[in-house]
Amino acid sequence: MKRMYIFLLCLIVMQATENYARDRIKLYALYTPSHEILKNSYFLPSLQDDFEIIFRFAEQTCPSAQFMSQGWTDTTIRKVDLIIDAIKENWDSWFIFSDVDIQFFAPIEDIITKLMQDKDIVMQRNNPAGDLCTGFFACRGNEKTLRLWTDVKKLMQKDKINSDQNSFNRCIKKNSKKNPYDVTWEYLPNIFFGGGTLTGKTGYLWLPGRSLPVPTGIVMHHANWTKGIKNKIAQLEYVRKRVRKQNKTVQLATLMVGSYGNNPTQVAGVNE
Repeated sequence: MKRMYIFLLCLIVMQATENYARDRIKLYALYTPSHEILKNSYFLPSLQDDFEIIFRFAEQTCPSAQFMSQGWTDTTIRKVDLIIDAIKENWDSWFIFSDVDIQFFAPIEDIITKLMQDKDIVMQRNNPAGDLCTGFFACRGNEKTLRLWTDVKKLMQKDKINSDQNSFNRCIKKNSKKNPYDVTWEYLPNIFFGGGTLTGKTGYLWLPGRSLPVPTGIVMHHANWTKGIKNKIAQLEYVRKRVRKQNKTVQLATLMVGSYGNNPTQVAGVNE
């Protein structure tokens, strides 16, 4: 009887473990040797959700690790291969893909879960013009998204000047009322912030020493619209400091409201 009890208990634990693993949202990311410092120092330590993280390592085909430099498209084709695999592995469900030049400031799972209720893809806004950024998005696994990303890869293979991002934007036809894949998509809110979300335009490049408007209450920051690992780290540090300063201001305002009540005259000086 005791052995039977132990056996049944083990079955229950195993089933609970399987259900837990199955219910966790999968987050996929590709990294190369040049980006390992970003993965280990910013991406992983800042992540605040219990995602099932699936990393794929890729050899360094882009020596400079700079956007659209020699070997860039070869690396990003491997990124698209990972996305296509993720679509197949999450059929009738959904997953998150993320570059590793990203840091988090709050949990994001609940926000994305709500946005994905009636969407095939939700994706970061790349610039004020509304181009989509393939560095961070959630995607549903179905025939529509599989055809879309397969065509993205075909465009990249056809001409190495086509990055995954411009190929995706060409395929999705964001300015059309209906894209050829019938994919339902939406932008992530600007609290999923990137280096060009509010400022990006043709010819723009963020460099250390330049200011960068950071919205209050961001949950994520993608260090893009700059070139090279050193500049990405500089942008990550810049935004981290800005967020810490914003948080201190909010905390101070909260304390003062608590001390003085909702008297706007007494609290006004906080934001001056």
